[in-house]
Amino acid sequence: MRTWQAGRATAVKNSALLLRTMRQQGWPVITGMDGEIRELLEREIFKDTTGALSYARLLPGWLRDLRRFALVRPKDTQRSGAGNAAAVRAALIAACGRCDELGWVLDDDDDGPNVRCTHPGVSTGTEASR
Repeated sequence: MRTWQAGRATAVKNSALLLRTMRQQGWPVITGMDGEIRELLEREIFKDTTGALSYARLLPGWLRDLRRFALVRPKDTQRSGAGNAAAVRAALIAACGRCDELGWVLDDDDDGPNVRCTHPGVSTGTEASR
């Protein structure tokens, strides 16, 4: 950690607590972390340290207070199925020449009901499997 370098005794004393808390809170394994995730972990541990006089005494509490990784991870690493489905749908609509940006068929019939486009001739693996 860059903010505060623990001495050997403090590191040995708190390493098991850190690793256990990281596992319980869904953080990646420390040996597989890249620099960005390590910085995120450090920021999360030391987020409320203003006025701390003894890091060694307060560190166990900060470690136990580590938030879940899903709440603090960078937005670009969050991939949800709903988000991917929306991205696939947006790409299909953009590639289709028969519908507007909302997926409604463009036709000259103003009196008839609106019809959802099926995007003929445009498909992906996800769309084709439905």
